[in-house]
Amino acid sequence: VQAVRNRVSSNWLLSTISPNLLNAPRVYVDFDINRDGSISNAKVTQSSGIPEVDRSALRAVLASSPLAALPPGYSGNKVSVEFYFDLKR
Repeated sequence: VQAVRNRVSSNWLLSTISPNLLNAPRVYVDFDINRDGSISNAKVTQSSGIPEVDRSALRAVLASSPLAALPPGYSGNKVSVEFYFDLKR
């Protein structure tokens, strides 16, 4: 979980958001991590109400693919994840 959090967070480029925007409501992005670590079905499920923030959050998730493969002992083919982003500068 920490590795996913670190990877997605490191790919969230605040430079893609107007510097005049100091904070925004939380945006939620849901996605699946497939057995091979690839990310699929990424979508904003709760908008911040600010399109550039939503786009930036979704881009951070997509740019994080692939993640590490799922552990061999895990029996499923994917893990569904809900990730949120808080913009506070």
